[in-house]
This record gives sequence, C-alpha cells and structure tokens, in this order.
Amino acid sequence: MPGNHYTDNFMDLSELMNLLISRGVDYVMAQLPSWISRREVSREDASIILMYIMSNKLDELGKKIDDLSKKVDTGFNDLSRKIDDLRKEVIDRLDLISNQLRVLNSNIAATYELTSKVMTKIMETSFVQPPRS
Repeated sequence: MPGNHYTDNFMDLSELMNLLISRGVDYVMAQLPSWISRREVSREDASIILMYIMSNKLDELGKKIDDLSKKVDTGFNDLSRKIDDLRKEVIDRLDLISNQLRVLNSNIAATYELTSKVMTKIMETSFVQPPRS
C-alpha cells in the first residue's frame, strides 16, 4: 500500500514467533517495547505474542502446581504411614507394659498370700509354745 510506512519495516507474526522460539521468551520480552516504540511490530502482533507467552507461562505454572501437588500427596501419604507405624508401635508397647503389670500384680498377690500364710504360722507357733525360762 502506498503511503503506509508501517508495512515497510514491520516484523510479521511468523518472524516474531521464530524469534520467540529461537531466542527465547526473555529476549522477545526485553525487545518488544523497543520494537513497538520504533513501530517494527504492530500492537496487534505484540498482543498476540504476549498472549502466547502468558499462555505458555500459565501452562508451566500449572505443571509446577501439579508437581507440587504430587509432592504434597506423597509427603502426606508418607507421614500418614509413619503415624500409623508409630501408633502401632505405641499400642504394642502399651500391651507389653499392661501384660507386665498383670504379671507383677499376680506376683504381688502371690507374695501377699504367702506372707499371710507365713505370718499366720508364726502367730500360731508363738501362741502354742510355752514361754522359755
């Protein structure tokens, strides 16, 4: 078009995409404002490139969130297993202590019974024997 000075030195969208792929997002983002101010890129093409970059960044962010979610799930599952193992260990130890206390109680009862019998015998023998002179 004669008289349209914008079309002479404009980068078209395919050139912008090639730069984006070959040089990377950071390069294109750094250069985009100056290209727009020098009117080397149309605002519409810049908007399309920015939307494409944002879409890619959102995809990357989504992948990072998914990875983080998997790590949290794995950590939660590991923690849950450890808590269950610890709970089982505590229950086993408490069962052992309870059994030992039952045995101790039984031993104390048997000892008390024997002591009572011994004391009864001692008392019987002390009353039956005549006093010594």
